[in-house]
Amino acid sequence: MVILVLWIGGVAQYKSKSDVHIIGELKVINEELFPVLDTIIKMKSETTFYKNGSLFTMWFGLDSIKPDLITIWAEGEKISGTNHDLGLFDYKGNTFFVRGVSLDTTIFVRTKSKRKIDFSVSNIIVQNDGTIVFDLNADKRYCIWTCRYNCSKFKLLSFESFDKKIPSFNIIEQEYQQEKSHRPSPKLHWRKFSTSANASSLGDRRA
Repeated sequence: MVILVLWIGGVAQYKSKSDVHIIGELKVINEELFPVLDTIIKMKSETTFYKNGSLFTMWFGLDSIKPDLITIWAEGEKISGTNHDLGLFDYKGNTFFVRGVSLDTTIFVRTKSKRKIDFSVSNIIVQNDGTIVFDLNADKRYCIWTCRYNCSKFKLLSFESFDKKIPSFNIIEQEYQQEKSHRPSPKLHWRKFSTSANASSLGDRRA
């Protein structure tokens, strides 16, 4: 009996404590975002680990040099952390948590609805029979997309994942270099002087 109590107590210490927060719901007002989300959801469904998960985080402003980039992470079935949560929205059975310093109101608007979200996540899983399983690969799994929001348009620029079944790609630098090469060169404006004005100026200097 003592062993059983100690064993139950040992299991209890590994269970995640509830970390419930209330997050406001958002509405997407720029529908140009939806085709990008469709691509992301399709790619996620082809991965080994994340295909059954429905949670994503969308980070705005992570890159201070390229602030128009949006980083999107597949979170799987559970999500952690509430830092910089600006709201969430649902799309085709998936939930996207929008994170950053400030909400881009050209993409989203806040609604009056709110939702309770449990952010408690642990790499230690306690099964129904009391067996404790340590998920040693949790920190090695990732699935990340980067898209650019420029002139009210979205463009998917990169994808990287631990799951090599889906090829990675990255055209971020190519995108910015191409834009830079298409910018018109600054025009030089030459100031015209009349002959009489030049002569007068020379005369003043000689004097």
